[in-house]
Amino acid sequence: MPAAPFTRWRRIGFAAVLVLLAAEAGTLAARGLNLGLDFTGGVLVEASRQTPFDPGALRAGLTAAGLPDASVQTADGGTTALIRAQSGGVDALAAAREALGPDASVRSQSAVGPKVSGELLRSGALACLAAVSAISVYIWLRFEARFAIAAFLTTLNDVAMLVGFFAVTGVTFDLTSIAALLAIAGYSINDTVVVFDRVRDTVARNPGAPLDGLIDRAITDTLRRTLMTSGTTLVTTVALMIFGGPVLFGFAAAVSFGIV
Repeated sequence: MPAAPFTRWRRIGFAAVLVLLAAEAGTLAARGLNLGLDFTGGVLVEASRQTPFDPGALRAGLTAAGLPDASVQTADGGTTALIRAQSGGVDALAAAREALGPDASVRSQSAVGPKVSGELLRSGALACLAAVSAISVYIWLRFEARFAIAAFLTTLNDVAMLVGFFAVTGVTFDLTSIAALLAIAGYSINDTVVVFDRVRDTVARNPGAPLDGLIDRAITDTLRRTLMTSGTTLVTTVALMIFGGPVLFGFAAAVSFGIV
């Protein structure tokens, strides 16, 4: 199969990346991230019942119970409700149960204190930075310095793009979002190592040949493998988006975007 001219499009790719990074930086500065309870503290309650919930009535009940800033999401045709609320000065779990009513069945509930949430946010940010840095060190040892710089920049770009996805869409950023960031960093470096290895072999077999053509050949040779690996994972994450419910939606949507 003839090599596709990937390097011919690199300037367009660089320009598109810079525009997207600028857009996400502006969005982060203007709105920030929609931090979940893992990072802000509060309670999360998931409940279901046979008849659909009325989100408006549920919000009114939460306000009456002392949780005016609580957020309500429904899924499964309205028969599942997800309540997020900061504790404030009331027992948020009890207030959420009161608003749901006696005919609702609570599937899960959790509470996170503000001190723990702050530690989780710091630990999550450090985990992402440590992962990207460790990946670069591995590439440096596995290949050479210029490969490590390229791997660091591209992996950091993938993670930054995913953070931008959370900022632009307003999808809740919580601990599962950190897992999505680390998963995409892993996928990114997995493809990078495969391509870099093929680039090194191709250059060794064709000394003196133009580098652009060798890179195009290496990417083309590994493209089928990349598409099959990412495509099968994408099918799974899209299925989780559709059928996994509100708790898994943010993680599945983020990983799907990251793979694409």
